[in-house]
This record gives sequence, structure tokens and C-alpha cells, in this order.
Amino acid sequence: MRPLYGTETPHLMTSIKPLGGLVLDPSFYVNGPATSRFRDNLKPSFKYITAFNYGGFTNDYMIWCNMIYLAVISRRIPILAPLLPNTLHVGDNATAINFGEIFDLPRLAEAIQTPVLEWSDVKKAPYGLPVNYSKETTDGTETDYIGCWSLWPSLSRDHEPHPSNTPWFLNLSIVWTQAPRWIKLTNDDDITASLASLAKILFPAGRYQALTAPEARAPITYDDIPEDIAAGLYPDDQLACFDILYWVGVTSKFEWERHNHPVWELVGTNLHFTQKMEDIASEYLRRLFRISEKNETAIPPYISVHIRHSDFLNQCETVKLDDCAAPLSTYARRIKQVQGELAQLHGPESPLSNVQNVVVTSDDRDPKWWKEVHELGWLGTNEFDEEIGAKYGRWYPTIIDAVVQSRGKAFVGTQGSTMSDYAARRVQDWQNGPWKLVRWRSKDADLDFSGDFAKRDYV
Repeated sequence: MRPLYGTETPHLMTSIKPLGGLVLDPSFYVNGPATSRFRDNLKPSFKYITAFNYGGFTNDYMIWCNMIYLAVISRRIPILAPLLPNTLHVGDNATAINFGEIFDLPRLAEAIQTPVLEWSDVKKAPYGLPVNYSKETTDGTETDYIGCWSLWPSLSRDHEPHPSNTPWFLNLSIVWTQAPRWIKLTNDDDITASLASLAKILFPAGRYQALTAPEARAPITYDDIPEDIAAGLYPDDQLACFDILYWVGVTSKFEWERHNHPVWELVGTNLHFTQKMEDIASEYLRRLFRISEKNETAIPPYISVHIRHSDFLNQCETVKLDDCAAPLSTYARRIKQVQGELAQLHGPESPLSNVQNVVVTSDDRDPKWWKEVHELGWLGTNEFDEEIGAKYGRWYPTIIDAVVQSRGKAFVGTQGSTMSDYAARRVQDWQNGPWKLVRWRSKDADLDFSGDFAKRDYV
């Protein structure tokens, strides 16, 4: 049985630096190309961290950002899982996409001075291929046994680890150890974990304290792990792993909706899209504006809009759908506000003082609704969704929408949508642009609302 205290290994990236400074090249932190078992590729002198996906592009983006932040404050190397398909968002059998295909990881690593790895650097799996969840396991890999921390039973009333498809994809058989309840950020019924407390359990004294807590005495496993192996699988010290890093915060719950969001300030604002994603977005923006020249400067300035409907409207309960969803006239009022703010910000002589172009992104698929959008003189990315999905993969329409949103000179989104929250932050930081969020759930909900990252007023 492995000792509770664990064997400490030095953090090479802080204790040993080559003459040129910290090495950011991912290949420096593995033994070679991806192997069938992850342990064969991790270097014993380093400590790593990973977390498993939740499902959905923005949800997983938040997990990636939170994990990278936790890696920085615990002096570990993050290993990022790919974006996996799920029934709710893109359906099963879609392609798994590596994080580094979407976001510029070398640029991020340079900005935060931390090496960033992906699982494709470490272990073989069907990256870039359609995912078939009906199969028992993925090809090209061997089963790795590992102990991981389960946060979900300590945060919620559930007694099970939070489900994820990532362990299956990577062929990991896991013994879960429940994290202590003191990881919670608050003492109420909220389900947010403290990132500082999670960092604490990744250092020797905190690890010992967590493993001797009452919650840690009943490990859970769903895999057919031999009993003699399972008995010794405490949470791995070299590769720390967590079931879910979605509901976490530094100082407060729902932190992503607040101005002072430390994870965004360190990680998110430095996590730019890859040139590939930018080029695809440019291609379709040129077509949207009917521009023939292959020139970035030819794309006129525009205000980006994100209107989330589909799954949100399931929350309307007894309110009629027409009264629950904010009408387009409300978005038009907010667009007019940010147009005025652009004029104030840039002055009357600037071309940004009179931005009239509006590009709408939405998950709504109702042709009648889109007709109303176009009748307002607004453009919509929906006309290319099917083509983009067929040409690049089913995740791409959502990803390209995010890129298009980020390039608006101002932004109007939907309150309560994490996709809108992060589009607003990107426009604010990357374009120095104003933004507003539209409140919904009742007909006049937005009339007395600032449109800001305000106090959360919904469940």
C-alpha cells in the first residue's frame, strides 16, 4: 500500500532552469511520443495535473481554464483533455478535438510562464477521429490504473463522482477518493470548491490532512480493478486528477459572472484562438459581408450578438415562451447602447463611432425567427452552420461562432449564458469594446437591468 503522505518529487520547472530560462516546449516534459500507457511517458522529476471534461464547449473551456490556474498555483504541469462529443451538444460519434487545435497554447504558455501539455502529448487515443461510445474501450491504448480525487460528493448531495467520458476515452480505470468537505468555498449549500483548498491538498501537509479526513476512508470504483491493485490506489501524487473542476472559485461562487475573475485575468484573457480558427472565421465573415478580397482589413467593423434560446427556454416553466425569451427589440435597444458607447470611446472622427453592421450568432434553428433577424438588417452565421459542420466537424460551428463573437467591436449577449459571458470578456480585453447582457425570463425583465455582470438573479 502506498503511504498516505506520498513520496515528494521536486518541481523541476521551479527548481531547475536551463540557462535560457524556463523551458515551455511540451516535449521537454515527456519521455517521447505518446505511449500506450501514460506512466511510461511522464518524467519522474515533474508533477502534473489533469481534470475530466463536463460536456459542452464553454463548460469544458471553463474546466481547462480552472485547471491551468490550479496548475500554476500548485506548481504543476497541466495536461489538457480533448473536447469530446456528447448527445446534448453535437451528438455521439462526432470527432474529438484537441484543445491546442482550438486555442494557441504556445502563446498561453509564454504569457503565464507555465508549460502546457495535452493528453495527445502523453498517451495514445483516437484523437481527431469520430468517437464511438458503444465500444468497450478506445483503440491503441492499454488500461492505466490511477487514483483520483472526487470533488462532487463533497460539493453536492450526490454520493457518486461526477460522470465524464474522458476516463473511457483515455482508457483510465480509476479508484476515486472523496475530497474533504473543507474544500468548499462557502459553508452553505452552494456547490463551489475553493481553488486555494484544492491547491492545498496537492502539497504534502494538505495531502496528508485530506487523506486522513473521514470522507477519504471509502474509496469508490466502477471499473473491474483487481482488489490488490485498488487497495493501494490513493489519489496519485505525480499526476493529480479530479472528477470535475467546473464549480470552483478563488474568492466567490459564480465567479465567471463577475468583473474581478482571477482565473480569467491569469488564463482566459491569454487564451487566444489559433490562427486556423481565425482563418476559418475570416473566410465566413468575408462571405457574410459579400467581400471577395482575401484581406483582413476588408472585413468591416461589426457588433457581435449572441442570443441563446434552445435549452434556456426549457427553464421558462409557467411563463409563455413569447414572454420568457427577450424579444429582438430588446437586443436592438442594447445594440443602440453599445453603438453610443463606441462613439464616446473612439470619438466622432473614428470609423468606430458609427458601427452599423450587426452579426448574430444563436443556437435557435427556427427559420421564422431568423427571418425576423434578417428583416432588422442584421446578418447571421446560421446560414453557414451546416457547411462548416460538414467540412470541419460538428464542433466547429460553435467554435467559429465564438471566434466571430470575439472579433466584434462591441458585444451584446444573453444573461446567464457562459458563452455570452466569455464573449463579453474577449471583446472587452481584445477589442477594447463595450458590451451588454440581455436579461430574460419575463417580458419586461431587461427594462431595469444595467446589462452588466450583475448579481446573479436566477438559479
